[in-house]
Amino acid sequence: MSVFEHISEIERILGYTFKDKALLVQAFTRTSFCNEHHARAEEEDYQSNEVLEFFGDAVLSCAIISLLIRTSSRRYTHGIHTKLSEGDFSNVKSHLSDKSNLSRALRRTGLQQYLLMGEGDKKLGMENEPSVMEDLFESLIGAIYIDCEMQINVVINVVSRLLDTEKYLEKGKMSQSPKNLLQEFCADKENRMGAPVYRLISEEGPQHKKQYLFACKIDGVEYGRGIGKNHRAAETAAAQNALCALLKGKTPKEPADARHPADTPMSRLYEHAATRALPPPEYSEREADGSTVQSPLFAASCRYGKRVTEGEGKSKRAARQDAAEKMLTILKNEE
Repeated sequence: MSVFEHISEIERILGYTFKDKALLVQAFTRTSFCNEHHARAEEEDYQSNEVLEFFGDAVLSCAIISLLIRTSSRRYTHGIHTKLSEGDFSNVKSHLSDKSNLSRALRRTGLQQYLLMGEGDKKLGMENEPSVMEDLFESLIGAIYIDCEMQINVVINVVSRLLDTEKYLEKGKMSQSPKNLLQEFCADKENRMGAPVYRLISEEGPQHKKQYLFACKIDGVEYGRGIGKNHRAAETAAAQNALCALLKGKTPKEPADARHPADTPMSRLYEHAATRALPPPEYSEREADGSTVQSPLFAASCRYGKRVTEGEGKSKRAARQDAAEKMLTILKNEE
């Protein structure tokens, strides 16, 4: 399905009509689609949704906070009176902006089927990846914010519609954060487990779009892993996976997220830095010379201290792993 043919349907689902339809199309445009079209001289130049996603991430937080102020506080003689505590507000905001919640909300709408993607992404079914749906959600928020000339009330209405915020605000339905629930589970006298410990495994991506991978261990056993845009989000995701494993009576023998195995060059290099209290390695990626649509090839740089290594691979992740492996070789030779 094409976004071009379903603009009216998309606007109906969002509850918002775009003045500039190009912004709506850009929100649905993945980088892989742009890369393929840039390789064809006769094709029109497309812009991906990455910038809109960056804007949308910040605007979404502002919209959620504004919504909480609107629904759960009132002005009075001495300033502002709130129904909820600071911890409650933080908990609701965390739930509403959590990656899994954004991807679930997007999945309910079915909007991911209109994504413009490269052929490789299509074959892998990337439109149904939670991270891809989260990106689309944030891109749409960014596009709406720009299109409505930065009227936050317009964005708030769309956010409220898509995220079904009322269920998080109803009295008696204030669910605790996964980390708190896991802490209580471990402390329960029937379980008698140690306190959860969170450990950073790796971080990836450019500085403005980092992804962190955390593991959650209890009594030395790893029960879950989680990925997030910051330490708190990744720890929360790890706690959620660990709690699910415990409630099912399982102790995972493998990391919860098999896409990020524990023993990789990147994780070993990060552990090298962590054990020596050094700044973690930094990575940057680019399309390699000789890369084609049919045979993509990426190059990555790994900067660790004053050392820099270059790697190549058929994906950005593979290129980073290659660069990390070369850095580990240098470090081994120096020891």
